[in-house]
Formats: sequence, C-alpha cells, structure tokens
Amino acid sequence: MKTIRRFPFRFTETEDCWIPMPDGVRLAAKLWMPRVKAGIRVPAIIEVLPYRKRDIYAPRDAMHHRYFAGHGYACLRVDIRGSGDSDGHQGVFAAEQERNDTLRVLEWIAAQSWSDGQVAMFGISWGGFQGIQTAHCAPPQLKAVVACSFAPDRYRYSQAYRGGCFLPRSIRWSSQLFGYKSRPPDPALVGRRWRRMWLERLEHDTPQIIAALEHQAYDAYWQRLRIDYARIRAPFYAISGWADGAYVSAVGESLAALPAPHKGLIGPWGHRFPHLGVPGPAIGFLQESLRWFDHWMRDRDTGVMREPMLKAWIAEAAPAQSFYAQSPGRWVTEPVWPSPRIKTQRWYLQGDGSLRGRARTRVVRSARSPLTTGLDCGELMPWFQHGPSPEMPGDQRADDGKSLCFDSAPLARATEILGTPVARLRVAVDRPTAFICVRLCDVAPDGASTRVSYGVFNLTHVDDPAKPIRLEPGRRYDVTVPLVDTGYAFRKGHRIRVAVSTSYWPLIWPSPEPVTLALDAGISHLELPVRPPNPADRRLREFEAPEAAEPFTRTVLEPGGRSRAIRTDVGSGETVVEIADFSGRLRYDDIALVAEARSSERYRLVEGDPLSATAEVGWTWRFERGNWRIRTESMTRVSCTRTEFVVHARLDAYEGSKRVFSREFDHRVRRHGT
Repeated sequence: MKTIRRFPFRFTETEDCWIPMPDGVRLAAKLWMPRVKAGIRVPAIIEVLPYRKRDIYAPRDAMHHRYFAGHGYACLRVDIRGSGDSDGHQGVFAAEQERNDTLRVLEWIAAQSWSDGQVAMFGISWGGFQGIQTAHCAPPQLKAVVACSFAPDRYRYSQAYRGGCFLPRSIRWSSQLFGYKSRPPDPALVGRRWRRMWLERLEHDTPQIIAALEHQAYDAYWQRLRIDYARIRAPFYAISGWADGAYVSAVGESLAALPAPHKGLIGPWGHRFPHLGVPGPAIGFLQESLRWFDHWMRDRDTGVMREPMLKAWIAEAAPAQSFYAQSPGRWVTEPVWPSPRIKTQRWYLQGDGSLRGRARTRVVRSARSPLTTGLDCGELMPWFQHGPSPEMPGDQRADDGKSLCFDSAPLARATEILGTPVARLRVAVDRPTAFICVRLCDVAPDGASTRVSYGVFNLTHVDDPAKPIRLEPGRRYDVTVPLVDTGYAFRKGHRIRVAVSTSYWPLIWPSPEPVTLALDAGISHLELPVRPPNPADRRLREFEAPEAAEPFTRTVLEPGGRSRAIRTDVGSGETVVEIADFSGRLRYDDIALVAEARSSERYRLVEGDPLSATAEVGWTWRFERGNWRIRTESMTRVSCTRTEFVVHARLDAYEGSKRVFSREFDHRVRRHGT
C-alpha cells in the first residue's frame, strides 16, 4: 500500500480531548485538526469504538484519520464509555447507551468553534454498527455515513445466532469482550485515578454469552436493537466482503430498504477494510470514502452519485482451500438494487441425487449427518488480522460425503449469480429440536468442492422466530432457508452442488439429540439469483490503488500469528478444533507502551454424543511501561445437557505479580429450541 505523507492540509494531533456526557462521564477522544485560516470552520468525521485509541488500533486509526485530516476534515476517534481512557463502564448489548452517547458527541462537535456543524461517521464492524444505529436516530448533525461490515439487526446478523441456531463463535466473541472490558485506562492520560477506573470496570465486567443465551429466540430483547430504515436520513454507503459471512447480506438488504441516498460496495474480502482487503484485490477505499464525504459535506461533484448503486466482485472458480491471497474474478455493477435484471433460476433436488431444472416425482431421501459434519467450514468471519491464516472454508469433499448431496450435470455454459440463493425444502425430522444446513458448492472437473454460500435454519422457528415450537416427529414442514448473499461465476463444465446436513460443527451448536432428516426430493428446490451478462460492466470506473497516511509508529518485539488445528482420536471418536492467536508483542514508540494479546479456542465433540459439545476460550492481555505492568486473564467455557446450557467463566487481573481482582461466573440457562 502506498503511504501518503504530503497532503493539501497540514494538521495537528491532540491525544487527550475530553467530551462530557450529561451524567458527568467524560469520553476520551483523539483529535486530528486540519490547519486552516482563522475563522474557517470544517466538517468532522468520527469513529466510535471500544478498542482503545492509544495502542492496539492506534496504527490503523492514524492511517485513516491522518488521511482525512490531511484533506481538510477534523477527525475524532472516540473511546466508548468504559473503554480505553473513557470514564464509566461498558454494558452488555448496550446499543441504546452507546447511541445516546454518540448523539451527545455529535452535539458537542457541532458546538465547537472549529466546526461547521456537519459530522460524518466512518467505521467497520463495531464502528459500522455505530454508524447505522446513530443514523437510525436521524440527528441533524449527521450528514453522511460510511459503514463496513455492519448489521441492521443484532439477532439475524449476529455472532450469537444465525437462522435461529446458536453459534459457538459467540463464545469466542463473548470471551474477547470479557477481556477487552478488563483492560485499564492509561495512567499517562488519566493520572492517579486509573486504578479506581480500572477496578470499577472489572467489577462491572460480565460475560456477554450469558445474556445471549438467555434470549435464544428473536424476542423483545433483540427486537429493540433492530434498525428502522425508514428513520434514516443521512446518505449511507454500505460496504462488506463476500468472505465476511457474518454481515455481507446486510448490504443488499440496506440498499433495498434505505429511503436516504445510498450506495453499496461488496468485494471479495473478509472482515476487513477494503484498502486492507484479504482476499484481494484491495482497493483505494480511503479515496472512495473521501469522494462520498466531499459530495455530501462539501458539495463537490465527485461523480459518486452518477455511478451505479451497487458495485460488486464476482468470484470465478474460487479455489477450494482455506486461504488464498487473491480472489479470481472481476468487478460488476447494477444500476439499482434489487436489480430487475436478476432472474430466479430453480434447481430441483431429485431422488437420484441429481439437480435439475424441472420437478419430478416426489421421492423421500433420508440422512443422519455425523456430528462432525462441518469441520471444513472455516471461520464465521475470516479476519486475517495477522496475515495469511486458514480461516476460509477448505475443500468441501469431506463434509459433502457426510451430507445429502444433489449435483447438476456439467454446466453447458457459465452461470453467474449475484444476490441471495434461497432453498425451499419440504422436510421431516424424528426429534422435537433440529436444524438444517444447506451449502451451495462449485464442483470442479477434478472433484474439488468450493463452498460458494451456505445457510442454516432452526426448524423450531418454522412458525415464528420469536416463538420456537416443539417439532412433531414425522410431520412435514415447508421451510425457507436464505443462504448468505454471494457473487459467483460457475464455469462451463463445473457442477452445481446442494449439500444438506443436520449438523455443522463447530459453526453451529448441535441439537440435543442426533437427528434423522427426511427430505422430499422432487419438490424441494434451490432458487439461484442468476445475473445475465451486462455490457455496462466494461465501462466500470476502476478503483484507485490503496493508499493511506503514515501509521502510528510501533516496534514489533515478537511477531504475531494465528493457527488452526483439527485433531481426531479415532478410538474415542473425540474431535478437537484448536485455534491459537497472538497479536505479537508490540511497543508503541510514541507513548513508550508495550502491549500484547493471546487467545486460545478449543471446540470439543465426541461423535454420536451431542451432549459432549464443549467450547472453551481464553484471553490474556498485557500492558507494560517501566514498572507499570498489568495483566488480565479471562476464560469462558460453555457445555450443555439435554435441557440446559452450562456457562463457567473466570476473570483475573494482576498489577505486577499481585492479583488484584478475581471473579467467577457459573450460570445455567434452559435450552429453548436450540
């Protein structure tokens, strides 16, 4: 990536900017201010996160906000309440509190002597969530949003549930937040009160997984967090990547529902900003964001609103492997979304295992998937935070062999899809609680199977996701399973495969009992969003190459990395998936701080025994400056019985070698259709 050091505007950096809240809490912010003539007021861009502006994310923050400040915007990176150097404590799924605080931040900015009253929001993941939930309130100061990997609904797009199924990945995220919230403020900024602030955080730190498990259905707890698109007034740029399976479908949904001016961009990337995108190609995302901000806050004709509504990457015969640096494919455009050009193509699942364009005689196909079906699923949201690592779904042949599979004949011509594949199935099961997983795969002539998309559905939600039912064994249910949105080109000579299973471990927590599925072939079918060729694709304006400002300086004392291993004991039938992650040991030179983070994940399951499922995640954080040495250790473990989830968690904090805080949590939650 190109580093830009000379900009149209010089700027200053203020580390300790404090923003007061109505209850007396002060939020800590870092401010980048362009140097302008006296009396000139400037628009602002803010990013609001719980990830500490002083250290771990400081290099990335500098790349972005120095860049925008160099183009004439005041930029603020704000630590949310209870994080970084801000006062207070962070709640659990505390969207209302965060939203209210952010609204006060917007008001504070608009009242500053340097502000022209206009504010934009920018960010990915938590920062993207902040953007859409603030836009939901339609504050008058908010003039534009650029949101990456965001979600309008905390249940449907979640690290806790997918299709009503419980995600073990949520245990990692809960443990990660458990550790995040245990980190102290920096004494160099907050002074002697750092210890009191830290101990207050520790006292209020609770595992998020408990709240998530107490609300397994789409109940009022989750519904209060969903976004009402009709209330959004700020122009909204919705962005994600196909490899970011947790959130990518939110882009198409947002484009279809937003009343405010909007654009969409979907690349091949995982859970990363597009200028840092992996798999590539990465793009000049900061330039693209600047075009959006300049258009809406400076009334400049950047051309962005004359371009098609959606720009998307179409992958072509992606390799069946758990990591690749570059995605083969090309960029395409659609003038509007949903696009009237996209045509639904039906593929019927046949009794002989074929996939055909016409329905045939109904034949019942039955299967009981091994519990370990899904070991090649990859990560829910590949991140590639420390470089290349095996986070994407690998070759699907092993999982295909454990599933009901339906294959098309070799394609006579290339088939391109863009949008949401949908499986419409008639099924019966032999247990009162069950889920199904549907995978869409591209089978190459050599047999390699690439997962193009997938969807899961908790059958107990067949009537209402807010009111799970006990399934009647043997009764047939018509279910609709939307798969994750995708853009993909199946090559001529390849086969389309639909694979259906009753297990998908470790992505989905297993049902309480092994499940036998009966599927009505000849009636059940897959609907593909087929995209015809579009000559306008050849006129697409090319993205600029990635560039950014100089990052915050740091020295790598020990490099980081990530590993993923699967171990099976053939005798006992036990399979363990182990993931280890190390941030590296890093010195932040400008503030003389050394920091590191380590995590370990262990997902255990014994074949044939769904009640053996266990997930355990641990995090260790270290911060050091001279004689000031802080360490926090958190662990979260979830297991189950037939009727309950069992949670055990622990948090320990150390100042030097002395343990200054320790707390354990033991909680049991009734299973409710999961």
